[in-house]
Amino acid sequence: MMTDMNKNRRTFDDKLSTTFLISTVYPLGPAAIILMPMLVGGVIDDFGFSEQQAGYIAALESMGLVVASLVAALWIRKISWTTMLFIGFASTALLNIVSANLSDFVPLLITRFAAGVTGGTVFALTVAALGDNKQPDQAFGIAQVVQGAMMFGAFAAAPAILQHWTVSGLYYMLAVVSILMIASLWRYPSAGASREVDTGNGGEGESYTGLIWIGLIASFLFFSNIFGFWTYIERVGQAAGLSTETIGWALGLSQFAAIIGAGAAAFAADRFGRTLPLLLALVGITTTLWLLVGQFGSIVYYIGAGLFQALFVMANSYQLGVIAKIDIKGHFLVLVTGFQGLGAAVGPAVAASLINNGDYSRINLVAALSCVISIAMFLYIIYRTRHMGNSLAAGQVETNS
Repeated sequence: MMTDMNKNRRTFDDKLSTTFLISTVYPLGPAAIILMPMLVGGVIDDFGFSEQQAGYIAALESMGLVVASLVAALWIRKISWTTMLFIGFASTALLNIVSANLSDFVPLLITRFAAGVTGGTVFALTVAALGDNKQPDQAFGIAQVVQGAMMFGAFAAAPAILQHWTVSGLYYMLAVVSILMIASLWRYPSAGASREVDTGNGGEGESYTGLIWIGLIASFLFFSNIFGFWTYIERVGQAAGLSTETIGWALGLSQFAAIIGAGAAAFAADRFGRTLPLLLALVGITTTLWLLVGQFGSIVYYIGAGLFQALFVMANSYQLGVIAKIDIKGHFLVLVTGFQGLGAAVGPAVAASLINNGDYSRINLVAALSCVISIAMFLYIIYRTRHMGNSLAAGQVETNS
C-alpha cells in the first residue's frame, strides 16, 4: 500500500486548480466549530444541556484542534500529507457518527474533543498547503470563498435538519462530508513547497521569530473574540426575540457575506497592502459588536451577522498572509491554527462565564477589546517587516522522508 502511495505522489504547485482543490478540503477542519451556534443551540434544546455545558463542549472541541495543530508542527514536513489526510477524513467521519448517537454530557464532551483533534489534523494540512502558495493572501482568500459557500449551505439546511433529525442530523451531515472528501486524495499534493531565506536589506532572517510569536499570540486573541461571540450569536438572537428561522437564515446568509469578504481578499491580494484591510476589519467588527447588544430587529441581526463574518474571514486571510511572509522555514504557520484553535476554545468558555441571567452584553465588550489589541499587534508586525521579501523558493518542492 505504501508503494502505491509513493507511486501516486503529487508534488506541490501554485496552479489555480491545485489551490481550489486544497480550498475544497479547507472548510472540513473547522466545520463543526463554525457550525457551533447551531450545534450549541441543538444540544441545549434537544439534549437539555445548560448553556455552560454547551460552551464547554464547544471549548473542548476547539482544544482538540489546538492539540492537533501543535503536534502537526512536528510532522508536517516529514510525513506524507495524503496519508495523514486519509486518517483525518476517516476518523472525523467515525467520530461524528458516534456523536450523533450520544446524548450524555461527558461521553459527548470526550468524543467532540477527539473530533477536534482529527479535524485539526486536516486543517493543519490545508493551512500549510495554502501558506506555501507564492501568493498566500490570495490563496487563503480563495479558500475562505469556498468555505463560505459550503458553510452557507450548511447553515441554510441546519434549521430543517434540527427540526426533523435533531442535532444528531448535523453530526451525520459532517460525517458524510468527511467521507466525500476522500476523493480529493487523488490530486492533493503529497508534500509542500521548499523555502529559502530572503533576508532583505538587513540579513536578519532569524530575528523574525519573535515577531512570529507576537503574531501567534495575536491570532489567539483574535479568535478568542471571534468565537467567544460567534458561539453565542444564536442565543443573542433568541434573547432579542428573533425566531429560529430568522436566526438560521441570518447565520446562513452570513456565510454568503463571508464569501464576499474572502473574495475581496482573494481579488485584492496585496495590491493595497495589509494595513488598510486590517483597519477596515477592526472598525467593522467593533461596530457590529456594538449593534448586536440588547434588543434589535431582524434587519440589524442580518446585517450584523453578515458584516461580522465578512470582515472576520477577510482579516483572517491577511493575518495568515502576514505569518506566511515571515515564516522562513514553513514550520510556524501550522502553529497558527493551534493558537487560533486555542482562542476558539478559550473564547466560548470565557464567554460562558460572562453571561448574566440572559444578558450577553459583556461578551460583546470583551470581544471588542480583544479585537482592538490583536489587530494592533498585527499592524506592528506589518510595520516591522515592511521591507522583507518572500520566503518561498519558486519551482522547488520539499520531499517527505
